[in-house]
Amino acid sequence: MNRPWMLLLVLLLLSGCATVEDRANSAGDRLGEAAAEAQPDPALPHDCRRQERSGVQEGEPLDVALIKTDQALGRANARVRRCAAWHDKYRTDLQTGK
Repeated sequence: MNRPWMLLLVLLLLSGCATVEDRANSAGDRLGEAAAEAQPDPALPHDCRRQERSGVQEGEPLDVALIKTDQALGRANARVRRCAAWHDKYRTDLQTGK
């Protein structure tokens, strides 16, 4: 009947056996994690959420409409590549601690 109390007492006494170095390292780890969480993520480049329109007007010839649409698609693809490269660099820097 006294065994659970004895076990609890032994565990309590053993938990106080951490060295000053262990406690300091643990506190440093916790502070480092809190500081990392406190830093906000940088804002996305201003155009990463922008949407692209072709600018095709009703009644324009199909060849002009195709050219305008292809140009709009090219701008959108370039923006996706640029924003993805920004994101990849940010994640790499975050993992390497830069």
